[in-house]
Amino acid sequence: MHMTGSAIPWFQMSQRSAPFCSWTQLKRAIELEFGPSLFESPRELLFKLQQQGSVSDFYAEFVALANRTHIELADALRDYFISGLRADIRREVKAQCPPSLLRAVSLARLYEDKFSTSPRHTSGPATSKSPSHGSSTPARAFQRNSLPLLLPTPSQKPALPPPKNPICHLSPAEIQSKREKGLCYWCDDKFTAAHKCSNRQFMLMQVENDEVNIVVNSEDIVVSEGEQLQQLDAEVIDHNLSYNAMHGTSGHSTIRIKAHIGELEIQALIDGGSSDYFIQPRIAKFLNLSIEPAPGVQVVVGNFDIMQVEGRIPLLEVTLQGYKVLVPNVFVLKVAGGDLVIGTAWLKRLRAHIVDYEAAYIRFMHEGSLITIHGEKTNAIAQAEFHHIRRLVHTNSIAEAFTLQLQPQVEAAHSSLPLPDDIHPELAKLLHLYAGMFAQPSGLPPQHRYDHCIPLIKGAKPVKVRPYRYPHSQKAQIELMVQQMLDDGIIQPSRSPFSSPILLVKKKDDTWHFCTDYRALNNITVKDSFPIPTVDELLDELFGASIFSKLDLRSGYHQILISPEDRYKTAFRTHQGLYEWLVILLSSQSAPLEPMRLII
Repeated sequence: MHMTGSAIPWFQMSQRSAPFCSWTQLKRAIELEFGPSLFESPRELLFKLQQQGSVSDFYAEFVALANRTHIELADALRDYFISGLRADIRREVKAQCPPSLLRAVSLARLYEDKFSTSPRHTSGPATSKSPSHGSSTPARAFQRNSLPLLLPTPSQKPALPPPKNPICHLSPAEIQSKREKGLCYWCDDKFTAAHKCSNRQFMLMQVENDEVNIVVNSEDIVVSEGEQLQQLDAEVIDHNLSYNAMHGTSGHSTIRIKAHIGELEIQALIDGGSSDYFIQPRIAKFLNLSIEPAPGVQVVVGNFDIMQVEGRIPLLEVTLQGYKVLVPNVFVLKVAGGDLVIGTAWLKRLRAHIVDYEAAYIRFMHEGSLITIHGEKTNAIAQAEFHHIRRLVHTNSIAEAFTLQLQPQVEAAHSSLPLPDDIHPELAKLLHLYAGMFAQPSGLPPQHRYDHCIPLIKGAKPVKVRPYRYPHSQKAQIELMVQQMLDDGIIQPSRSPFSSPILLVKKKDDTWHFCTDYRALNNITVKDSFPIPTVDELLDELFGASIFSKLDLRSGYHQILISPEDRYKTAFRTHQGLYEWLVILLSSQSAPLEPMRLII
């Protein structure tokens, strides 16, 4: 609950004198303090309520009192509202016999505007002067000086008082100034995270759905041709085209037939999944058909794509195996299903009909005659000659073209190499040929000219470092990685006097890296003085080169063995026991120099 204004000191005083023990007690105290009096009768006030200001103010006060009463009859509320209106407005509203309260409110506001805008002429009393005997003046003469003078009509309306809470419009400069000073945009108080404006106000929006009969003379309405085109352009009609008609595939609800437009033979597709008629642009261009623009028409395709039609043919005559059809509103759209797609718009015109998609025919009645249109059977794919393809290209008759490439056979020995499906065949052949280079390394590497040695400082004692504490959630991961390294043969159980701790470090790809802390071992290891080539010498050797290769060894440090005499020095401890490495690690003192020594 949030309190403002006079409620805050009242609550603080009540808490000091008699603290509230329950929510019910607090609610009852608020009702007694801020609620209406127990001796006040809202129904009596509603009966005696009279309009003093505008209709809107009267209606707001009427709704506030009616909300506190329990009058359920709508007619009673309507009569109470009408009886409280101003006399001139009440007389006009009663004459209209409004059926509801909202209708009465609308009429009252309408007549209030009418009476406030129309001038009221009040003429003063006219006095007559009795004629004197023997006078030559007319019998009835008016004394104009006795009539009150009419006040001139004011040219400007009296200025209204400024609103209590005017709307504040800030310029960009004022907004920047308030932002720099840390002030609120709506008030001049200091802005904080818990700031609440002191000039807050509640706004009530009232919507009245009154049925007002408006008589419009059709002769007074003139719509230009340009406005009609704009209205047609703004209208987006929902049309759809099936996936079969779009890509030329044979579906369960399609029948392919031969048809004629004039003397030209075309391929028509009767499609129960499309909504309208669609024609190929090349057919419309070849027949020189009259195409009207249709910028606002969009078509939803079977894969939920939206396509824009190129135009619209108002009326087209098509002959379906001797049966002439006048097709209205044919949309020009690039489709691969046929030269002309006939959708459900034509099937609806047939009324009762029989369609057998399996036998590829449609049967219906027309002018008392039974008409049957037979479809074509799917022909086998025939090999095309070069001149056939060239003619189709020149006549723009190819809707889609696909390229097929034969995948080379891969040897079964290397078929286990996982490759993506969209990889190029030549690259896949190369990767399978050298599958051993990209396979997961397993077992120990081959013996090199010399192995990695770990010479110790004279008189150094074996290092024994206390194991690190790691969370229980990493225990299973450590066991899994140790077992995997045992299976690969790169570690073995040990009985060495040396012992170094291990820890898991998370990589960027959310995998774990098994690390051994050899800092204590490195402190007693003799530093290797192998010379590392300088960068300047390497750049001089690369002078004039334009192609550079990069060698990235997978598990490169695991490709070098540790000398059997020094393996016990690499011992590390886990919660399962003591193990020692058979290959070098990155954390070893001279490990980075060993690959350089082998390469050079």
